[in-house]
Amino acid sequence: MSEQEKAARTWRNLARRTVTKVNFGWWLDRFSPLLIVSSLVVAVIILALRSQARPVMGNVPLLIGSGIFVLAIGLIAWVVARRRFLRESDGLVRLDDRLSLRNALTTADRGIGKWPEPPSDFSKVDPGLQWNWGRVVTPFLVAMMAILSAALMPITTVEAARTPPSEPLAWAQMEEWMELLEEDDLIEEQGIEEVKEKIEELRNQPEDDWFSHSSLEATDTLRQTLQQQIQNLGAELANAERDLNALQNYSSQLSEETKDKLMAEYDQALKDLALNGLPLNPELMKALEGIDPSQLSQAQMSSLSKEQLDQLRQALKEGAQACSQCNGQGGGEGEGLPALGEGDAALMAMLKKGPGNAGISRGPGPAPLFLGENETNLGTNNIEGVKNEDYSKAAPGDVMGIGQTEHDIDETKTGPQKAGAVGSVGQGGDTVWRESLMPEEKAVLKRYFK
Repeated sequence: MSEQEKAARTWRNLARRTVTKVNFGWWLDRFSPLLIVSSLVVAVIILALRSQARPVMGNVPLLIGSGIFVLAIGLIAWVVARRRFLRESDGLVRLDDRLSLRNALTTADRGIGKWPEPPSDFSKVDPGLQWNWGRVVTPFLVAMMAILSAALMPITTVEAARTPPSEPLAWAQMEEWMELLEEDDLIEEQGIEEVKEKIEELRNQPEDDWFSHSSLEATDTLRQTLQQQIQNLGAELANAERDLNALQNYSSQLSEETKDKLMAEYDQALKDLALNGLPLNPELMKALEGIDPSQLSQAQMSSLSKEQLDQLRQALKEGAQACSQCNGQGGGEGEGLPALGEGDAALMAMLKKGPGNAGISRGPGPAPLFLGENETNLGTNNIEGVKNEDYSKAAPGDVMGIGQTEHDIDETKTGPQKAGAVGSVGQGGDTVWRESLMPEEKAVLKRYFK
């Protein structure tokens, strides 16, 4: 390579370096405003995501979108600034001017003159261009501060209004039962709180587990247990009220056997109330235990007056009605006993005569069904034959009679017998079954087959 070729390469490299510096400056001039605007847009997006409690750090779609956005504005800035870009020949003109070469580089580039001797130290070549670092760095600092501020600035998270989750209906139903019993002051406060705590334990589970198999099974168990306790409570309250009513108002008309039965039922009702899973109001329970059923018929009672006893019976009646409402019943009827509110006449009619006694005043309708110690034997297991000698009214299909017979067996011994002979030996080559067709059938087949 000749000296002129080496000099040409050196000067051209210096010219390209100068042109690159100038063109990059023009690109930065167009890119900086777009960078600031784009950083503000990204900051707004980050604030919007954070306000909705969405993750920002490590958000891959956000990072990819931001990178594509920066590349897009960089490309736009290059397209806009490209009209001002310098070429290599412009760089040679710049060097001619700064180094006072009197257009030696331009003429050499045109092939008119020779390339001058290049400098030994390229760092001493000053094209007259200096970076304004404050203007260059400021847009990048502004963009970085905007994005960091949006990512780190404390803000109030705005959550979308959530639709309240749907919970099992049994929870609300059990709470409604407890509110009804609490309004009537029928159950001890501690018993009501225990039931509410069990319901809250089920509600404190994760919402996704509310309708799981285990949760629904626990809910059904709690509901069935509570319903049975309320039902038993209402039945015992109704029994106690009826026994007190009969012993107080109709004691003189009852036999000693009936009185003993009513007093035993009353004592059993108190025991069942004490053992119930829903403890009765302590004041009401104390009042019931303080009553001596054997003294209710006396004119003077040591513990309660007639008005107080009537109030106690009314409280028992209202409590039984409240329990019946919890179980979806209208009036709290007991088996074999008149419903609440039917009056003293119905109660007296039931107690005066036992079921099944003869007479026109034997009792209020059919005998009630109840559990007892003795087994009821109606003789339904006895099988009896029914005979009807009059066949004039027999309907078709009726069984006229059933009898037993024996088969007549022919006991004559027979020896071996010859089997049937072969009717046809067939014809050779037949591979299909030969059908015997009627003439009409053959005529139909001949239309389609030859």
